[in-house]
Amino acid sequence: MWWIGTDLSQMMRYRGRFQRSSYPAITVNESDQGELLEEKWKSWYELESWKRLAFHCYTRDAQTSMTTLASPTMSYAELTLPLPESKELWFAKTASEWKQEYLGRSAGQTKRPPCLGDLLRDVNLLAANYRRLDTQYCISIYLHAFWNLIFEWRQLSAVHRSNPFQNNYQAGPNLILNSRHQELCKALSSFQLATADWHACFSAQEALLLNLILMNLHVSLDDLQLFAGKEGEDQARRVYPILQQWSESTEARQALWHAGQVLRQAKMFPSGHLKQFYAVGVHHAALALWTYGVVTRATRNPSSINVAREVVYIDGLESTEVQRFIEFGHGRPTIRGTRSDDGQGIESALEDPRMCMEIAQEVLRMNFNTGQEVSPPMVENLCLLIKQLGGAAWAVGLG
Repeated sequence: MWWIGTDLSQMMRYRGRFQRSSYPAITVNESDQGELLEEKWKSWYELESWKRLAFHCYTRDAQTSMTTLASPTMSYAELTLPLPESKELWFAKTASEWKQEYLGRSAGQTKRPPCLGDLLRDVNLLAANYRRLDTQYCISIYLHAFWNLIFEWRQLSAVHRSNPFQNNYQAGPNLILNSRHQELCKALSSFQLATADWHACFSAQEALLLNLILMNLHVSLDDLQLFAGKEGEDQARRVYPILQQWSESTEARQALWHAGQVLRQAKMFPSGHLKQFYAVGVHHAALALWTYGVVTRATRNPSSINVAREVVYIDGLESTEVQRFIEFGHGRPTIRGTRSDDGQGIESALEDPRMCMEIAQEVLRMNFNTGQEVSPPMVENLCLLIKQLGGAAWAVGLG
């Protein structure tokens, strides 16, 4: 199973394993050695094991929520335990090695490591505790927690949309909601600036997760799934005017950019690792690209679609052309497939949703095309769903 059931998290909650009080500080001195040092190491290791298990439960719970768009069962607010400490401490093979790492990394530190709530309040604590914490893991924990913040905002937005299918994607009693949206965007922007040079702490997994979360800030996956036929053709038709207005906005172009970046990061996954939650993330990105392509074809004059425009690769590196596309809508958003041995690869403008879905399938399957890897059943099922999307213009009565 790629998710953790609620029983384990409930047991840990009952035993107080989410609370800071369950993790007393362990002080290491230069003079510590022998049996005393061994006891301190084992005590620290046991506490760190519980800590990492708690955060593992939390990240899996957030991933389940992102996948199903259901409410998380764990809250960032209840996790007052300290964040995981450095990998070097965690992987120390002897008490002496652990002691040297501990003394070197905690020298001059008078405060305990921050908790998740501290990090959500001030992301700069990551830099201040860079040597003490398992920074890569803490980045992942922070991003999963940020999904909870976005989910809360999405839920409030849905409640305050008096008619969930009215043609007012950004309207409503929205001063507070729009302000919250701006705060969330600013917080993620600050996070990106704070971690811009931490290349060693950002694998393809963290980068894909970041862009998936950013995409969710700029488009409602609930709306996308309705448009794709989740609740039937009538609901797809009813949500169409909302997405039509969205497709012409800066919000849409931001979402497309991040969807393209999800595909870009997916191509960088180690062979055989693009599965489970991350494969679902590719599917969600494909759904955003497909929706934009279908709605654009339905609303634009057919002759305007064929007008020559500058190609903008939304699955490439950020550039001036990308910025002009996001801000002003200049250019033709395009994605590229994986390259073959001869360097050739297909590409497609988003206005051709069928070809775009072919590329999305290719991104998933190519991760399992080397060596003896076989695509897991879940990946094959997602590819089938994406293939069905490619021909599903029926959602608005097209084709």
